Amino acid sequence: MPGSIVITGNEIMVEGWALSVWDAQDQMRFLINGSDFAHVEWPLESHDLLVPFGDIPGAAASRFRCRHTGQAQRDLFVDGFARLSITGRFGEHRLSYRTAWYVADPARELPAPSPAQIQRVIGTPDLQSFLFGGATIVKRFEQLLLDRFDRTLASFQSILDWGCGAGRLTRYLTQLSPKVTGIDIDADNIASCARTLPGARFLRVDLMPPTELPAGSFDLVVGLSVLTHLDEQVQDAWLAELQRLTCPQAILLLSVQGLAQMSLYRAPPELHLQAHREGILDVGSNSQLEEVIEDRSYYRNVMHSHDYILTRWARWFDVLDIIEGTAGNQDVVVLRRRAD
Repeated sequence: MPGSIVITGNEIMVEGWALSVWDAQDQMRFLINGSDFAHVEWPLESHDLLVPFGDIPGAAASRFRCRHTGQAQRDLFVDGFARLSITGRFGEHRLSYRTAWYVADPARELPAPSPAQIQRVIGTPDLQSFLFGGATIVKRFEQLLLDRFDRTLASFQSILDWGCGAGRLTRYLTQLSPKVTGIDIDADNIASCARTLPGARFLRVDLMPPTELPAGSFDLVVGLSVLTHLDEQVQDAWLAELQRLTCPQAILLLSVQGLAQMSLYRAPPELHLQAHREGILDVGSNSQLEEVIEDRSYYRNVMHSHDYILTRWARWFDVLDIIEGTAGNQDVVVLRRRAD
C-alpha cells in the first residue's frame, strides 16, 4: 500500500507498507517497471499496523522506503505511467498487474478537482490518493482486458465511465482511448470535468434511469464503486439501463466491495457472514453526496456476495468472472452483454 509518492525531476521516492502471508521478508522485491529499485530501506518499524494486521507475519516491521533515478523523467514513465510492484523473489508474471500500482507522468496530468470534489469521490480530500488510485485502476483494467480478451482500451469504439464523479478514471481513460463518456448524478463534479478534461464528453444524469443516451451506444463500461452505494431496487434499474446502453458482446467492468476491502477497513466478521447469507446487504446511508443530491436516503453503503452477483446479475449479463482486489481494493465483476 503506497503512502507517499514524490517525483522530483528524474527521481521517484515511494513510501508505504507491504505485508505477505507467504513470502519471507528477505525474499520480497521492490520493482519499478519490472526492475529492482536502486535504493530500498526495508523493513522499517510499523508497530501501528499491529492493531489491524497483528495476525500477519512481519506486521511490526513492514514499512518501506524506495528511491530510483532514471537517466531522464521519461525513463520512469515509459508509456506515460510508472509501474510499482512488490513481488516474491521470482519477480513479475502475467498476473502481476492485479497488485501493481501505477503513477502517471506528472507532465501529462490535467487540472485537478477541488478538495471537496475529491472528498465526495474517495471520502478524503487527498489529491495524491485520488491520482495514483485512478491511474492504478485504469491501468489494471487495461491489463485485464488484454489478459482476458486480447483487447486494448483503444480498440473499443465507445467507453462509458458510469459514475465518473470527479473524473478519477476518466482523466486516464482519455490518455488511452479517444472516445470516452462520463456520466454522474453529481452536477458539480460533472461541470468541473467538462471544464478540465477536454478529451471526454460528460452528462449529468438523474438518480434513476433512463438516461437520454441512445441504446447500444457503448461497447465498454467501467463503473467504479457505484453499485457499492445502491440499494437493490436502484441497482436493478441501473443494470437494466446499462443493458440498454450497451451493444451486443459489450464488456462491463463493475466494482463491488469484497473480502479484500472489508478486511482492509476492518469490517466486523459478522457483516461478512451476513452479506454472504443475504446476498446484498445495505448497512446504512452514506453522507458523501448529501450536499449535491436532494434525496439523502439514495446513497447507501452496500455489500454483495459473489453468489448473489453470479445469479441475480445474470438476468442482464453473462457474469464471466469476479476478480478480488483488482479495482483498487474492491473486487471487479467482469460482465458481457449477451447478443440480442
